[in-house]
Order: sequence, then structure tokens, then C-alpha cells
Amino acid sequence: MKKIYFGFLATAAICVVALFTACSSDSKEEPITDNSAGEFKIINATRGVELENGSVELYKNDVIKIQFNSKYKKTFKTDYSVVVGKDRIAIENNEFVVNKGDETYTFTLKASFDEGDTHLSASKTIAVQQKYKVTVPYVLYITEDLKDLVKVNVDFSNEAGKTYPMEDLPGYTFETHEDVYTYDDEGFTYYTFNKQQAESYDVHAGPMTAKTAPMLVLDIPYYRFGIDTEVILTYQQKADVEERDYNIGREFQRKKASIVSPTEGANDKDWKYTLPMFTGKSMTSKQTKDYISKIVKEKDVIKLRIDVDGNVTERN
Repeated sequence: MKKIYFGFLATAAICVVALFTACSSDSKEEPITDNSAGEFKIINATRGVELENGSVELYKNDVIKIQFNSKYKKTFKTDYSVVVGKDRIAIENNEFVVNKGDETYTFTLKASFDEGDTHLSASKTIAVQQKYKVTVPYVLYITEDLKDLVKVNVDFSNEAGKTYPMEDLPGYTFETHEDVYTYDDEGFTYYTFNKQQAESYDVHAGPMTAKTAPMLVLDIPYYRFGIDTEVILTYQQKADVEERDYNIGREFQRKKASIVSPTEGANDKDWKYTLPMFTGKSMTSKQTKDYISKIVKEKDVIKLRIDVDGNVTERN
């Protein structure tokens, strides 16, 4: 009886080992190669929209988030980047902030899992464009004499509400107006921007010519809507006033805003076309010194509001 009992135990043990081995063999995963192992989504989290190839739903400072949905319960290695202009930027923590305007953003997304003979991967490349913006031309008309005596400083609030000096503006230049008619009176040159308007004056003692007036031209683009903006001009004296008469004058204004918006009919609501006239005033050296002493303490300011649709209005 003992021999039979031990024999039974031995046989049972062999069966258990065989069963375990069979189960282990059944649970082993088969090697897989899949190059479409999941799907990517590029979400404009600020706007709540998914971006596809050719999308334009982008504004500056929008937050873009990357999602990867795998077909397998594996931990994938991801490599996300975006090319903006000529710059390639690695996307950290699946998140990217739109940082430039008038650019195409080309996203390259990759995910992979490699273990033994199992190779899983997925990839996606799409290009989206930042196109919506409001561009406001700001213009400072200034006489040659005053331009020679003062330096103009420009501060402006950008989309984030910060203020920067002139050196960081997106673009500025002193230009000349292409349609300026001038007349001379007692040695001074005066400017007007309409020939008929100029011819109506009785004061011009010299011949009327198509000269140019110096202008500080600022074309400032805003790539984000729903913001308040302002441009501030301040002045610093850069040259001494001599003992002579000067032609002194300045005028800060803006032209009509250019608007690219998904909202049909968005426009510059407060701009009205007028025929501008800009003239200087004859000042003695003392009057000129007093004028400069005053303007170095002042600011020339234009404040605007750009609403969520891109409409432009002036604000106090």
C-alpha cells in the first residue's frame, strides 16, 4: 500500500509540473510588429478645437496639447517637435505655446515601443498656420527741426500686456510720406497731404513742391484678440537749441487697422478717413526750449481695444 501511495504522489507531481509548463507556454506573448500602434491628437486647448493638417485656428499664446492613444497596454517612448520658420523646437510635457505670428507650425509626432521581438510605433506630421491678426499703422508726423532736436522713444503693450522699448518693436522706421505737398513761408517749410488743400492757402509765399515729411511709422501686428493695447511716445532732448528760429511741430495718429479674422465683417469701428494737414509753427529759440522742456515731461498715447472677433475700437 505504501508503494502505491508514493507512486500516486509522484504521478500527481509530474502532472502538476506538466500543467504549469503548459500554462506558462500559453501565457507567453507572440512577437508583434505594428507601425500603426495608436493615434495622435493635437488639441488647441485654449480654443477647445482639434487641429488637422491645414488648420488655422491659432492665436499667439494659445496652448497646444498633444495626446497619444495606444492600441496596446504598453509604455511608449514619445518624441514630439514643431518647426516654426527655421527653428525646430522640442515639445516638453506634451505641451507647446504658440509663440509667433504669420508662421506655419509643422508638428512631427512619434511614439515607439521596442522589447524583444515586439516593435510598436506610430507617427504623424501636420502643418497648421497662424493667420489671424490685427495690424495697426501708427504714424508720428514731425518737422525736420524737431526731429533733429529730440529722440523719440516708443513703448507699446503687446498681446501679454507687457511694455517694451523701441528696440524690441516688431518693426519701425523713419520714412517719408509719398504724397506730401509743401509750401514755404518766411523761410519755413510747411506740409499738407492734399494738393487741393495746399492750393487753397493764401499764405504760401514760395512755390509749392512735392517734397516729403519725416514720419515715424510703426506697423504693429497683434496676433491675439480680446486685448487692450496702447502705444506710448516719449521724448528726450538730444541736441542743443541754437540762437535761431525753428519750425516746430508734431502729430501722433493712426491709420486704419488691417484685420484678418474668422469673424465676417470684423472692422476698425472708430477710424474715419480725413484729409490730414500737418504744419509746424515758427518758434524763437526761447520758445523752442520751452516747447522741448514741456514735451519731455509728456506722453503721446493711443489706446485701442481689440475684441474677441478682431473689431478695433478706441478707448480712453
